[in-house]
Amino acid sequence: MQSHKLRITAGIVAVTALVLIFLFQRIDLAGYLGAEQTITRFLINRTIRFILNDVFAILLIYALFEQRKYVLFAFYVQMAGMVLILFPYFLLKLQYPSYNGPLISFLHRLVLNPTLMLLLIPAFYFQKRKAWGNSKV
Repeated sequence: MQSHKLRITAGIVAVTALVLIFLFQRIDLAGYLGAEQTITRFLINRTIRFILNDVFAILLIYALFEQRKYVLFAFYVQMAGMVLILFPYFLLKLQYPSYNGPLISFLHRLVLNPTLMLLLIPAFYFQKRKAWGNSKV
């Protein structure tokens, strides 16, 4: 029963935090940390938002599935996202600041929203459902 309460609490915290991150996305956290340059503030704010979104999405995955393998996989996806999405996004924004084409728009959405993490939820659900189907046979 204690585990069930912990999962419910974790789910409520995760969803609440994701909503709050979205609602307060315009807050300049880097400014509060003392960053003065516009580029530095941009990099810090985007990195903080990326990490917070993914951490709370991982917490939501824990709350929904309570399986270590799913949480670890989500963590590895987050690390891959930092290398394959966040860093290229920063490179494009720094090298071509006036470019606003479809590539940068796509990367921008992946950086600012926990899209990859939230896509893992239906994938894990169907994997778990398939495992349940195989165990009944």
